[in-house]
Amino acid sequence: MEDITPLNLEDSPKLFGMRFDQLIAILISLIASTQIYSWMNETPFFGHDLRLDICIFIGLCGPVYSLVTLNHSTGYWENLLNFYMTSQVLIPGPDPNPVRFLLDEQLPDFSE
Repeated sequence: MEDITPLNLEDSPKLFGMRFDQLIAILISLIASTQIYSWMNETPFFGHDLRLDICIFIGLCGPVYSLVTLNHSTGYWENLLNFYMTSQVLIPGPDPNPVRFLLDEQLPDFSE
């Protein structure tokens, strides 16, 4: 029997309830943190081993990424950061949206 299930390409494919980019981010951060912990030498800082804190921070980067991109894809956040971080060049010219102005408004005449 032929499968007639419609393929919804707009929906992101998911595994364990997460998109693939989120799942990969979690796996990479956890693998990287455990490997860095095993490779680093003890780093005493006021009597406390600092490598544990560093590796916990690296291990939590993946879940934080998954929470931040929970409702939006990575492209949305990239566009948002680009909008706020890049310089805006305003080119003079006609208004691209003339509907926002009241066209029948009486304007005052100024004399020089």
